[in-house]
Amino acid sequence: MKPIDGYDKLRGGYYTPAEISDFIIQWVNPSLKSSILEPSCGDGSFLAAIKKYDSPDSNCNVIGIELDPVEAEKARKYGYMITEGDYFSYYKQNIEEKRKFDVIVGNPPFIRYQNFNEEYRTVAFELMKKHGFHPNRLTNIWLPFLLLSCEALSENGRIGIVIPAELFQVDYAAEAREYLSLHFEKLTIVTFKKLVFHDIQQEVVLLLGEKKAFKKGISVVELEGLDELVQVGLSALDRAEMKKLDHSADKWVKYYLTNEELEVLRKLNVDERISDAQELFEVNVGLVSGENDFFISDWNNVLERRLEEDISPIISRSEQVKGVILFEDEYLQLRENGKRVSIFTPGDRPLEELSESARTYITWGESKGYNQNYKCRIRKRWYHVPVSWKGDAFLIRQANLYPKMILNSIGALVTDTLHKVRFHEGVDGNAVVSAFLNTYTLALSETVGRSYGGGVLTFEPGEMRKMRIPMRGAEQLDIRKIDRLQREGKYEEILSYTDQVLLYDNLNLTEREVILLHSIWNKMRDRRLMRKQNN
Repeated sequence: MKPIDGYDKLRGGYYTPAEISDFIIQWVNPSLKSSILEPSCGDGSFLAAIKKYDSPDSNCNVIGIELDPVEAEKARKYGYMITEGDYFSYYKQNIEEKRKFDVIVGNPPFIRYQNFNEEYRTVAFELMKKHGFHPNRLTNIWLPFLLLSCEALSENGRIGIVIPAELFQVDYAAEAREYLSLHFEKLTIVTFKKLVFHDIQQEVVLLLGEKKAFKKGISVVELEGLDELVQVGLSALDRAEMKKLDHSADKWVKYYLTNEELEVLRKLNVDERISDAQELFEVNVGLVSGENDFFISDWNNVLERRLEEDISPIISRSEQVKGVILFEDEYLQLRENGKRVSIFTPGDRPLEELSESARTYITWGESKGYNQNYKCRIRKRWYHVPVSWKGDAFLIRQANLYPKMILNSIGALVTDTLHKVRFHEGVDGNAVVSAFLNTYTLALSETVGRSYGGGVLTFEPGEMRKMRIPMRGAEQLDIRKIDRLQREGKYEEILSYTDQVLLYDNLNLTEREVILLHSIWNKMRDRRLMRKQNN
């Protein structure tokens, strides 16, 4: 899969593999009199597939739209009507409130907001707003392509479209997920363990939507790659279990689970005995210094510049915290080992009130131009990093095997590589940190967080606020024991310990329910880690 020769890369144009085009056209199975729209036809990959199944007697009305004149000319060789121009302008003039299509297929471009031609973006966003959508500066061009195409489908129409796997989890597609669940009676999503567009690190899915269907719901089919797509063909769609469509904006990664697994999650997600994260703590991003090379130092640099009185302890990387408690001696060992765990904090004071060594250091920083960095430049005093509040604990922002919470027993600051946590009044922080590591919370985390090709599970503060922790009996847990097991890498022993207290003894879950929770966590975790290897 290579960028089309002569394309401006910002147009997001990439050849669609013939294996995908052929599969989608086989699935939509256009009738002899179908009206078919390809809104971003490029050089005609989908048109070539249609041609294979077309016949001389066919009365199919096929329209392809392409912005690039060179690619549009290539597409014309298949004998269909190709309109050269912007899809959104064409839509506004020729489709909106004028006509519907039986079949829509394609592979819309992937272009972020800032690279989206303003003229076309304005038209696209106007149309989206007209149909009740709320585009913003995170909106990628594939989204209006998808949503407006769905609006252009006839009453019994079908859509087969290649879109980024971002649909499953990004916030800017939340509205689209809810819309699709309401707009189609049946959705089938084909995903791949391996990248199918080899020259881009963008994971894609095939979205197959039916406005009307005998069997209603959503299913997810996961294949190894294009070879398996060709080998099994449409029979692959019969493998997946049909699930009930959840008419909400929730992430769709949950549809990788079985109905039995989904049911136990649904049950626990509304169980009033389990605490929502927001009932227990406040979470926010760590500090952003504006220039870590200046503000965050190892101890040798502190000593050389005589800054001992002008620094504070900080955790700057998640790997610096091994257990679930940050101890004083552990921090001192990090310092001794040359880790950058000291932050320059001279205070929000005028330069003349600072120590001589602090003033000298600030002058050196200005000679390097650090004071001109954006975050530094907009501050009243560029050398003062504002801190809204110190965290009682930290939360891993990017997790490998699983997320964890770390008790901040030394009052250290933290960079935005982790999140900071402040427990609400009356909440036992030790109990929350201990209870966080249980199989239900870890299973839930895989559906709340987001994961891309790198395999890590990433959480923004808003996603962490959606976490739930079973707190009944949490005061019985020994945080020192959990910390020791965590440092020894014995996470299975941690879960055996916490599950017994929290899930069995206090929530009275059955063995089957806990086994299902383990299955959910293992399946979702292993899937994202395997994607990292495959990609």
